Amino acid sequence: MTVIEELAKILKRYMKKFGLGPIDIAFLSKVNKKTIEAVLAGTGGIELDSVDEISLIFGLRYFEFGNPDFEMPSFDSLPEKTKARIAFRKKEGPHEETSYDQRLLNEKIIVVLAEYNQDGEFLAEHIVTKLLETFKEEVSTSEVTTRLNNPLNEYVIQTDKKDTKKEGKGRKPYYFQLIKKIPIKALAEAERRLRKVKNEQP
Repeated sequence: MTVIEELAKILKRYMKKFGLGPIDIAFLSKVNKKTIEAVLAGTGGIELDSVDEISLIFGLRYFEFGNPDFEMPSFDSLPEKTKARIAFRKKEGPHEETSYDQRLLNEKIIVVLAEYNQDGEFLAEHIVTKLLETFKEEVSTSEVTTRLNNPLNEYVIQTDKKDTKKEGKGRKPYYFQLIKKIPIKALAEAERRLRKVKNEQP
């Protein structure tokens, strides 16, 4: 069993016990919902800082939460914000997903990447910042990294160069490089789809 699969198994147990869904975990941890869903599916990746944020939902640190033998906390010991969310979810019932993805995150990343010249280098966090500035889209660096590696690897590669200036715990992020300038046709199609969804919103 991989680390992600083990984490998914543990997180599912906690979610089942406290009646929380992926959107609730995302809301409480500030980790993007798509990242949470990818973890629950046992795919993708997640940064240590994000695991720590998820652990804090239950009043734990990541080494406690990630230990399958660690005793699950009681409801009374949970942070107040988590208790409130559990009460909210119990009252509202399970969250209903929309049948289509309005976020069009790949298209938004393409628009951001179009600002880079071929061979330009950047970090996933740079794309995260631009997405927030341009589209008011809050995305985790792990989700952007996943998208850059696949399905946007036609335009981007992950280099061997690390951001050694990053401080704190966790691994140093790798730089990405634009190996192919975003084609005008691909950019136009991304912008067309974004306009279409925007026009369809109430």
